[in-house]
Order: sequence, then C-alpha cells, then structure tokens
Amino acid sequence: MTDNGQDNHIDIAHDARIIGGSTITIRKGHDNQISIGKHGKFNKLNIDINGSHNHITIGKHVKFSGHLLIVGDHLHIDIGDRTTAIDCYVLARDKSGIGKACMISRGIEIRATDVHKVYDTESNERLNQARADVVLEDHIWIAANVTISKNVTIASGCIIAAGSFVNKPITTPNCMVAGTPAKIMRQNVRWER
Repeated sequence: MTDNGQDNHIDIAHDARIIGGSTITIRKGHDNQISIGKHGKFNKLNIDINGSHNHITIGKHVKFSGHLLIVGDHLHIDIGDRTTAIDCYVLARDKSGIGKACMISRGIEIRATDVHKVYDTESNERLNQARADVVLEDHIWIAANVTISKNVTIASGCIIAAGSFVNKPITTPNCMVAGTPAKIMRQNVRWER
C-alpha cells in the first residue's frame, strides 16, 4: 500500500484473501475510506485513488480481479455482496456501483467519465460531459469484452452479451442485451451460475 495523503482509512476484513500483486495506492488526497468485507478473495486487485473524501465499499464474499481507478472528490464506489469479476476495469466519477450477486467476465470496462475533453471549435463549449453515474443493479451477468459507458444504469437480472457496447440505460429487468450499441434482444429471461 502507498498512501501519499493523510487521514485515509482502510478497513480490510481479517479473513479477506488479497494476493497476486494486489495494490492500494492513494496518489494524493485525504479522508478517503476503503472497506473490504468478510470472506473476499482478491487476485491482482488494484485500487488507485487520486482525490479526497471518496468511499470505496466492497461487500462480503466478493471475488474480484481488476482495477478500480477513482479520480475526483466525494465519489462513492460500491461492489455488492457475492459479486465476482475476473478482469474488470472501473474508471469512476460521481457514483458508480455494482450490485449484489453479479457475474462479470474478463475484458470488462466500466467508464463513468470521458477523461479527455472534446470542445466545439466555434463556441469553445465542452461537448462531452465530464462526469456521470454508472449503476449496475443486482444479479447481472456481463459476458466477456463488454464496455459500459457513462450515464448507464442496467436493471437487475439482465444478461449483457459478449462484445457489447452499452451506452444507454437498460431499464427493463431480466432482459438479454447485445450489440454495438447494445439493445434489448429478448425479455423475461433469467440466468443461473
């Protein structure tokens, strides 16, 4: 762990297993809170914070491999109980969350912001919004190589097909979503591990 700030608090459950070169880095900032719940298993987990007053909460029985990049102040990142992720990259701004009992495959990008600014050359107005929420509700299955963009909420019980690009909210629960950009292909489905 590297902490270049002050008054940052990290609470890791005594039985959480963190292996495989996992790191927690606070580049700068203060009063950041990181909480990792009981019975978690983390391999190559990288938490990277650049800001202050951020809250990262990882629930119980979570298995997670990936990178949580938090850039900004007063951000809240939650990963719900019993969620698993093989290789997930989360770039967080505002509020970002992954619900309970989600199953996330490899090559997943969840991007709650456009890092690089784009401007109109005549008005100098910024064209891409800087920050936005990404909220994944409970029991969502995200197959391999999916990108989820800013301003997206995905309703509970959904399945996101491999290779999809989700750039609009999916508000219908229990549906199958596929494509670039993603759209609903079938409704009233359920899935099991």
